[in-house]
Amino acid sequence: MDKVGILLVSKCLSSSAMVDTFLRSQKYRPEFYVIERQLNPFNHSRAKFHAVVPTLALGEIVKIARRFRDSIAFGLTDTEDFVVAGGRDAVEKEAGVPMVCVTKKYAVERSKADQRLLFDAIFREANPDYRVFDPRDYPDSDSAMREFRKTAAGMDAVVVKPDAPARGAGVGVWGSDFESEEEMSSFFLNVLSKGRVVVERKVEGEESSFHAFSDGKHFHPAPLTRDYKRALDENRGRLTGGMGSYRSKGAGLPFLTYGESERLSEAEEDAFRRWRGRGSEPGLRGIVLYDAIMHTGRGFKVLERNSRGGNTEVVNLLATLADDLVDVCYRTVEGSLKQLRFKSESSVVTCAVPNSYGGAGDGDEGSKVDLAAAYALAERQGGRLRILPMDLREEDGATRMGTSRTVAVAALAGSLAEAREISLRGVEAISGPLRWRKDIASAADLARSAAHMRLLRRRSRLAASA
Repeated sequence: MDKVGILLVSKCLSSSAMVDTFLRSQKYRPEFYVIERQLNPFNHSRAKFHAVVPTLALGEIVKIARRFRDSIAFGLTDTEDFVVAGGRDAVEKEAGVPMVCVTKKYAVERSKADQRLLFDAIFREANPDYRVFDPRDYPDSDSAMREFRKTAAGMDAVVVKPDAPARGAGVGVWGSDFESEEEMSSFFLNVLSKGRVVVERKVEGEESSFHAFSDGKHFHPAPLTRDYKRALDENRGRLTGGMGSYRSKGAGLPFLTYGESERLSEAEEDAFRRWRGRGSEPGLRGIVLYDAIMHTGRGFKVLERNSRGGNTEVVNLLATLADDLVDVCYRTVEGSLKQLRFKSESSVVTCAVPNSYGGAGDGDEGSKVDLAAAYALAERQGGRLRILPMDLREEDGATRMGTSRTVAVAALAGSLAEAREISLRGVEAISGPLRWRKDIASAADLARSAAHMRLLRRRSRLAASA
């Protein structure tokens, strides 16, 4: 098999899933040059070269990439921090290593306010009602609060977002994170004290995650996924970076009609073309967008756009990718990604997390975690179960957990029910002070989403006929 050198810039999010997928190639023998914020045991044991750079400083990344550039074919990253900081721009310019991600110009998640302005230009129908508050526009907090309360009153229920990326934790939603005007106002002022704030009308619906791959010209939507952001079962608790996710056998989701999925995909492609402009735009390559979608029964809204894959959803997609990931990356860099195929399989990802993750319990940072039984179970499953360490590190001869998601457990099967069962068996085999959501892709949760969508469609029809 042909040898291929791959640079990975990792914050220990989905990089282990990338490594796992590359290693399943039937055509290539990958060699990994890994730069990550801690010593992830999965990545470290499979790397030809491994460096711990806790801050992921661009200067250090460029220095290492330049050192090994003759051995590296391309690079990837699992963190928006690298993308937003202009990581691709720096590595390509100073080290000559092509990166499979967008350039800084297209890293739209650096500002939620700028995202809304971009959508006004290229995707207006996807924007919810919104207003941007800049603390520099107000002489004091009282005047800002008066304007905020007027805006909130006109929107009935609101979502309050910090302008800069906050990874879910900084976002406040009426009815979940605050339930009174006093709580809402206090939340708003706290966020405003740190910078610009985006206030949006709360959109009722069911969520999905829309990912698209591109080589700068061709646009390839991935199968829709559904993630679970709340810390606790039944969508209770605080917002997190994601507790798990699923994808169905087809391109859509169980609670959506075929037409709803197709209209979303077509609208996203039309907006991408307006964003890209004529011809090809090399700055837009890799996973060029990951949109958090709210389906309303009369269409959809984009709640947020990211310029990299969702931390759990991309695991579902990589696990069910039919094409060789090495070929996908080569063709993306060459501008010849004319097709992208996924297997007709269901996938469920369940994340094992510290008890404290999402503010749900006491902290256990640094506690030991043992994956031996989980790996043994995965071996017996013959590829249907994948144990993928995230915020896990080797330290003092032991494997220890951090404060974020510890392990992603991905399962593949012919149905969501079977994939869910395998995934849960996988997390149950992990030893350590961990917890996980037990309702990811559960029959009850799928039925609730389907019933909610039927209600929203019925309301939409009644409103249209009134």
